[in-house]
Amino acid sequence: MAKRVLPMYLWLVLAILFVQIILNVVGGSALLYALSDRPDAGLLYFVVWFSLLASAVLAVSALMLVLRYPWARYPVIGIEALTAASGLVALATSGTSAGITNIAFGCAAIAMLNRAEVREWLTDVRTPPGNWPSPASTEIDFRTAPSATYGWPRD
Repeated sequence: MAKRVLPMYLWLVLAILFVQIILNVVGGSALLYALSDRPDAGLLYFVVWFSLLASAVLAVSALMLVLRYPWARYPVIGIEALTAASGLVALATSGTSAGITNIAFGCAAIAMLNRAEVREWLTDVRTPPGNWPSPASTEIDFRTAPSATYGWPRD
């Protein structure tokens, strides 16, 4: 029987992603506002827009993780690897504590997404995503009560 409850490690990953999304959107918006009158901030504009794009990818991937799409782990792992790498660069160049936070969030999310119980939960579904039955594709005899669950588990 498929377990419906999210594993604790996936809850923690979703919490990390939520915090990162909020901080990236708020910080990116503030930086875009501050840079709006500086014409010489070309590379910084690129970094801010890339951060906002990464936030959008993280938000969509978090939703897909909750909906049990196993492929959604890979964009999150990729962005978290970039987050950890940017933390290493920030720590090496400026020595700020933001680098430590990026490294910790990135490594923690990657480690928890690679846990066996998270991978099993994502792949343990009765019907693969995209193959949900619909009333149009199912022949129903209205003279009798439906006896099948039409792909949905009865718990």
